[in-house]
Amino acid sequence: MDLVGKTTIHPLFFYSGKIFGYITWIFSLASIFNISIISRQPIEFLKILSYVLFIIGLIIVVISLINLGSSTRLGLPSEKTTFKINGLYRFSRNPMYLGFDLFTLASIVFTANIIIAIIGIYSIIIYHYIIIGEEHFLEKRFGNEYMTYKRNVRRYV
Repeated sequence: MDLVGKTTIHPLFFYSGKIFGYITWIFSLASIFNISIISRQPIEFLKILSYVLFIIGLIIVVISLINLGSSTRLGLPSEKTTFKINGLYRFSRNPMYLGFDLFTLASIVFTANIIIAIIGIYSIIIYHYIIIGEEHFLEKRFGNEYMTYKRNVRRYV
């Protein structure tokens, strides 16, 4: 099993979107542990909101990883895979990306920093384009089965 597959969009955008998302998460984690990368502490309400977003995102990502199991990839798989629609995938076509977006939103809210907001929004937009590319791949690979699923299950929630 190859953990890293083919990118769905240009590799520059694919990897920069992912890296910028990770950077937002690192900055908020650093702030939580009082590591002074960003000197500003969030307002209590924003701090609580960011924790709620992060915890919901974490739960969604963990359940999504369990639902996908060994089918989890960074990019498109090169080997034959099975179409999985169990667990959270019955309610959302992209619960893992939804969880990642919630992590990023939590980081934006927690840090309240314009640079983090810009790179976080960039990351969320890139994830959306990655999803569109993955959907084209799934349409080709699974045909009518995926098209039926797509009609019945929303992209995010």
